[in-house]
Amino acid sequence: MWGAGEHSSIHSHAEAGFTLIEALVILAVLGLAAGISFPTVGAALRYQAFMDGATRFEASLRSARMQALRRGIIVRFEVSSDQRGFGIGEARDLLPDRLRAIPRAGGITFYPDGTATAGEVAVEDGVRTRRWRVRPTTGLIERIS
Repeated sequence: MWGAGEHSSIHSHAEAGFTLIEALVILAVLGLAAGISFPTVGAALRYQAFMDGATRFEASLRSARMQALRRGIIVRFEVSSDQRGFGIGEARDLLPDRLRAIPRAGGITFYPDGTATAGEVAVEDGVRTRRWRVRPTTGLIERIS
């Protein structure tokens, strides 16, 4: 005794799965999407590493100026010889991989009266560059690119 309900439930149960061709098409679409998105993710991570390094570099430079003014002492901002380390005295930081600092020869010295040794410093990663200029008469730091 076959009822109408039994026959249709058996038929719909058999159609619930995927065919091999449908599964392969889905895998191909996922592979294509991954191939497009991974390079974009890599570029975004490299940009974020650049921005992080440049922000920390600028903060350290500005901190050197503020310490000279607030504490009434001479403060020297330096970049290490490998062009990855930077900072003031013992307070050193490192740039992320692939970034390097372009120092002013001899570093930048900030004086208690607000003056400084003039010069430009930069951070670059081979694609992007961020530069700062230090004004000699005021010690002001301005981002120029």
